[in-house]
Amino acid sequence: MTDHGGEPACWAHLIDDLDTEPETNRATQVDVTQLDGEGGGAIWSLPHDGDLDANVIRLDGDQEIGKHVNDEVDVFVLVWQGTGEITIDDHTLPLRPGVATLIPKGSSRTICAGRDGMNYLTIHRRRGPLTVGRR
Repeated sequence: MTDHGGEPACWAHLIDDLDTEPETNRATQVDVTQLDGEGGGAIWSLPHDGDLDANVIRLDGDQEIGKHVNDEVDVFVLVWQGTGEITIDDHTLPLRPGVATLIPKGSSRTICAGRDGMNYLTIHRRRGPLTVGRR
């Protein structure tokens, strides 16, 4: 994939055949099985005009989303392709197609793909924009 700069979640507008322009009161549909991404990261994001945020994430083989805590919202994760594992508050659970996981707000989490990679969907209540600050 060409480096287009910006956050991976902003790349959704570069995927052909997806209408991701936000419009109020508009239904949105995407066939997640047809999305493809290399290099890992968000390969599709729900238009940000409603109450929910959703992202399709692709992790290549043995790639991971490092340990972090989300204090703002619960996050629902649904795997549809590949395998991996998720660690929530130091408790590791296997991930495979069809497995759904609820991550409560305030929990630490790490998501690791298996050797063949993994595709999954995250859904959560819309939250404010992320900010950059000092550790």
